[in-house]
Parts: sequence; structure tokens; C-alpha cells
Amino acid sequence: MTALNFPTKAFVTGANGAIGSALTKRLSHLGWEVAALVRPGSEATHLTHLAGVEIVRGELGDAAALAAGCCDRDAVFHLAALVHADPGTSDAQFQRVNAEGTRLLAEAAVKARVARFVYFSTVAVYPASGMVMDENSVVAPESPYGRSKLDGERVVMSTTPRMGVTILRLPVVYGPHDRGNVARLIQAIRGGKFALAGDGRNVRSMLALDNAIDAAVLVATDARAVGATYVVTDARDYTQVEIAETIAEILGKSRRFLKLPLRPMIVLARLADAFSSISGMRLPLTVDRVTKLATSARYSGARLRTELGFIPRQELREGLIQQIEAMPPRNRAGPG
Repeated sequence: MTALNFPTKAFVTGANGAIGSALTKRLSHLGWEVAALVRPGSEATHLTHLAGVEIVRGELGDAAALAAGCCDRDAVFHLAALVHADPGTSDAQFQRVNAEGTRLLAEAAVKARVARFVYFSTVAVYPASGMVMDENSVVAPESPYGRSKLDGERVVMSTTPRMGVTILRLPVVYGPHDRGNVARLIQAIRGGKFALAGDGRNVRSMLALDNAIDAAVLVATDARAVGATYVVTDARDYTQVEIAETIAEILGKSRRFLKLPLRPMIVLARLADAFSSISGMRLPLTVDRVTKLATSARYSGARLRTELGFIPRQELREGLIQQIEAMPPRNRAGPG
């Protein structure tokens, strides 16, 4: 199999999300023709003005929409997934979207003779560990989300050699239109409601949005990526305190944070999780968030850099500036 030539035709699922919309925009600028899968009723005006972009309305369970999106396409970028769910979301719900939905999409892509399939997975397929994890590390997901994404990996890899598959395992992604943990961290620091969990010296691997898009385009157009799995990260890791201080500096806020012992925070978070499970309300304090803030989560992106020459060009401060500038005015900050 040889590298794809520009321009080409792609189907992007989850095109309305932070990564999906940025990828769709990049592909459009590169001259690709893009079918963008957007859920019914979701806002998509930011995509409709892009050259060569066609909106396909549907979900991963909609076989007709998936067939239409894959028709006459060279590549599929599969981003659509159930990630941030309400308390009490079952394993079966994650499996239905992230594993079964991926199976339906892979079948549609094979039937349409799509040449390349890029599956966006997650480092949640690994167990929590202070060790540096890479593509050779044992996978042992500890969450319903991680288990369902690993099952999705297995589904798409089973299509080989009928389709050239590449898996990208991403850590926390930050950048414009992110609505996950980094967005909540920015809002907490802006509102003066952030405290360091522990001493703040724990280290985390992260991924700037532009770096994620660069990696996706690279593996989709390089034949050496077929059949490979890659962890994708920024050029270096960051400590919890560095991340928080960088956000505070950009916002014009104090870089002095209250430090809270980890064990009491975990106890409070467990109580909050129990209340959320009973009431159905989503509280800002959860065991998952405290753990992510206070523990190290380190991953190596060396394989992608060594094998394909990938160079992460965006660093923490630049990516955070872009994210904060893209936030609605009420969520941005000036000095004060």
C-alpha cells in the first residue's frame, strides 16, 4: 500500500467535537473533500462554510448514515465516542456506542472499499500506573470507557488486510472548544476555586490539539503507519503545578494555590460520587478528577517520532492560550 495523494476524500465521525471540528477544518484547508458526521439537531454552522465539506446527519448506530459517509471515500477518521457520561452510565451503554458503533462503521468502510481507517483511541486502555507506558505496555483498562475503546481497537484491527488501519492512543487533549478536564480546570482557576491536590509535583502527559491533528493527517497519508498503534503526546510532560500556573498566568490570576492533602480530598470525592450516583446530579468533585490531578500519568510518544518523524510543534502555553481565547466571554478571564 502506498501513501495517499492529495487531494483526497475523507469521512470524519464526531466532526462536531473539539478534535473532529479542528480536523475537518485542517482537511478542508489541505484540499480534501470531507463528509462530516454530525448528530441530528447539533449545531454545525462552523463546518458548513468550509470548502469541500458535506454534512452527514446521523449517529454511530445509523447504518444508512455510515454507508453514505463512507461512500466514495479514501479514508475514515473515527472520533465519535461516548466519553463524558452521566453518573450511573452502564458498561453496556459505552459498549453500544464505542464498540458496536465502531463495528458498524468498520463494516461500512470495508464494504465501501475505504483504503485507510484512523481510529482515535485513548490511553485509558492502560491501567493506572506511575510508570511510563507505551505501545508495548500491557493493556488493562479500569473504566467502562477504556474497556469499550479497547474493544473498538480490536474491532477495527480485525478488518486487516481488507483495510489499512492505524490506531492513535491519546492522553488529555487541550485546545479550542475542549469541554473536558482542562476546560473545567480553567474555569476553576478563573473562579478562584482551584486547589492543588497534594504537592503538585506529579507529572502528566498531554496533547495539544494542533499536535493531535498533525499526527492524524500524518498517519493517514503515510503507508508505514498501516497496521500500527501509536501513542501521541506533546514533546514533553508537565507537572500539575506547571499546568495550573500557566493557566493562571494567561488569565492574569494569582499563581499561588492552596495545597490540600490528597487523602482528605479522596474521601470527600468518594462522598460526592456516592451523592451523584444516588441523586443523578453531577458534582464538580469526583474521585476520577482528583486522581487525575494528583497522580502521575506518563506516556511515551517516541515510536511515532522515531518511525514517522512526527514532531510535536505546539507546546503547553500556546495551546492553552488558544483554548482560553476560544472560550465564551463569560468563561474567559482578564486580570482580577
